[in-house]
Amino acid sequence: MPAITSADAGNSGIARRHVPLSTALLACLSNALAAQEEPRDWLGSRPLHQWQRLTGDWGGTRTQLEDLGVEVAGGLTADLAGPWSGGIRQRGTLTTLLDLNIAFDLERLLGLPRTLAYVDAYRIHGGNPSNHVGDAQGVSNIAANGTEQIAELWLETWLGEQFRAKFGKVDFNSEFAFNELGGEFVHSTAGITPCILGFPTYPNPAMSANLFYVPSECCYVGAAVYDGAVVSGTNTGKLGPSGFFGGDNDGSYLFAAEAGVTWTGGESWGSGRLALGAYTHTARLPRFDGGSQHGAEGLWATFEQRLWREQPAVADDRQGLGLFVAGGLADARVSAFGATLACGCTWTGWWPGRDYDALGFAILHADLSDRAGAGTPEDETAFELMCKVQVTPFLVVKPDLQYVLHPGGAPEIDHALVALLRFECMF
Repeated sequence: MPAITSADAGNSGIARRHVPLSTALLACLSNALAAQEEPRDWLGSRPLHQWQRLTGDWGGTRTQLEDLGVEVAGGLTADLAGPWSGGIRQRGTLTTLLDLNIAFDLERLLGLPRTLAYVDAYRIHGGNPSNHVGDAQGVSNIAANGTEQIAELWLETWLGEQFRAKFGKVDFNSEFAFNELGGEFVHSTAGITPCILGFPTYPNPAMSANLFYVPSECCYVGAAVYDGAVVSGTNTGKLGPSGFFGGDNDGSYLFAAEAGVTWTGGESWGSGRLALGAYTHTARLPRFDGGSQHGAEGLWATFEQRLWREQPAVADDRQGLGLFVAGGLADARVSAFGATLACGCTWTGWWPGRDYDALGFAILHADLSDRAGAGTPEDETAFELMCKVQVTPFLVVKPDLQYVLHPGGAPEIDHALVALLRFECMF
């Protein structure tokens, strides 16, 4: 998803000192002259395999823009996937996600303290491997209906020292129910529980208002209201502000709240995080028994812990073992997912001399609704084995294997062995 995001809710915001635009321009030119003899990510300078991004530093222009407060980023993610055995049919798919985004540090640009503006656009193309697997959770977290859209467009600022506010088109998962240690996995449930009914995340962020109280770096409480039209099948990713105010949506909203605590850890074991959240949706929802009801509620929880650090003396060292457990509960009368539980472990730097490679294993269980009319008499469980290979700083290759028990909760669909190869290239 976005290559640049606001910091997480527990320790977020922009704390840079404001520099007037004219001063920043002069400093930018001075820095460019001083760095002329240093290797750059550019042609004729640093070798391509050492570049942080495929397009490099644009001859110094990218660094100059960042010094001014404008960061341009993007990437291409591609999945080759399909069931080797089982599922509905043995057929491969190619799915691509092209993502381009720009972040504006308005403290540097306009003198607005701790204020950030962000715009993100992406193009989704190709098939969905779940159409051949038949699973309900989603074996690929980038697979979606093809679209081209400005998906996110928001403004974030701090009100005093302890309140962070964000308004605009926002991806729900960037603020709530996120799971950093599960982010390396390919399966959808590793990143966010599908028990949150009608949540506006990729590929359909939505207009919203978010407010977080952050009394310290180790705890936070947040609440938000989102356009709820995605629950009725509306593509909120293409809607603008009018949807939030009732012009284009179905008149429903998703209200969410989350509280979390973080800790820094000891010497060999690292930081951790625990978050609990709840939501209520105001839409008129069809029940599986043929009736309908006004609204539904649910809960979610996330626990993350770095169990072991290879180099505890290095503050930002990411090598070691990490564990995550996440789950949720929903109203099975209207939600296909009555409950979910995901747990996994990643080992970064598992291969000697390969500090950024990672190996991971996850179990992702969905207790599908057993209400009459739901059509899911079985529950679905997926096992994922993921390997991340950092080929260059800008290129990652991920071979991935998943075994899905009872895809879609349908007893007539055989257990599926799914092979997936992901490429991630940062521009």
